[in-house]
Amino acid sequence: MNYRKVMLGCVLAIGAPHGAQAADAAVAAEPEPIGYVRICDTYGVGFYYLPGTETCLRVGGYIRYEIGVGDLFGADRDGDGRGDTYFKRARAALKIDARSETELGTLRRYMHINFQHDIDSDGGHEAMEIESAIIELGGLRIGVNDSLFITFVNYAGYVSKDDVIGYGPFATPQIAYTYKNENGFTAAVSLETGYDPFVVDSYMPHVVAGLSYAQSWGGVALVAAYDSVSEEWSGKLRLDATVSDTVSAFAMAGLKSDDSAPYSQFYGIWGGRWALWGGATIKASDKASVNFQLSYDEDENFAAVANVAYQVVPDLMVTPEIGFYDNFAIDGADMIGGFVRMEASF
Repeated sequence: MNYRKVMLGCVLAIGAPHGAQAADAAVAAEPEPIGYVRICDTYGVGFYYLPGTETCLRVGGYIRYEIGVGDLFGADRDGDGRGDTYFKRARAALKIDARSETELGTLRRYMHINFQHDIDSDGGHEAMEIESAIIELGGLRIGVNDSLFITFVNYAGYVSKDDVIGYGPFATPQIAYTYKNENGFTAAVSLETGYDPFVVDSYMPHVVAGLSYAQSWGGVALVAAYDSVSEEWSGKLRLDATVSDTVSAFAMAGLKSDDSAPYSQFYGIWGGRWALWGGATIKASDKASVNFQLSYDEDENFAAVANVAYQVVPDLMVTPEIGFYDNFAIDGADMIGGFVRMEASF
């Protein structure tokens, strides 16, 4: 009897460790800690920190669809300079903005790439274009961006088709520097390469310089440019006014050193020596704004464009627009057109 008790005790003693090991193996592993995205509000809404870095990133863009009709905005299929059928464009735009602080100021890396399908005078075709690809450190900027000649004066109005009478060139390689102070004063200079047929043909670049002053009432901006290919000067002066909480307006004048025809030089692309642009925005409601622009140059080209920008829901804007063009020196030159832009941003 005592022998049996001893044997039973041995069995229990031997089995106990195995039972403990089996229980340990069934214990679930501790979950990995969750890594949350850190918001970066230093540079505005939409930025977040890249994991493990102090670099702030914002990814955005839009999907846009446009339709143009009429003599002015339609597609010219027979080569007579007038729209014969619809112009249509579908565009997907991607914008990536990365910023971080250094001992020399803010380091910014920015790109804006467009992927689009057009139906125009050449038929249907697809394209990818780099609208902007820049590196900025402090006030220094290098890369491809719209010319300082148009960005410094904030383009030419509040309508989609603001360049019926042209006011300057768009994307071009450049090296630029901008200085700003807290009193609203800004100064900038840019060395630019141009694009065909005005790509620089020597070591002398195109040169653009500007001065501006902005306050709550509005602002004034002056920009001048030298085209090293045509060896001509151009300049623009713009005035902005905040009339009230719901109304803002602008007026801009352009002057160049010769009386050349439109698009015969890189910067002063209007007709004749001078040109004028003016317009306003009226905020009609929380969702709708009315915009219009008038423009005229020395060659008697005249354009009037108006639209209503309506926010259907947050991040979705629909903008129907109507435009009129005429050259008062040429009989039968008048054209009218309609245009609508639908844009969903993210």
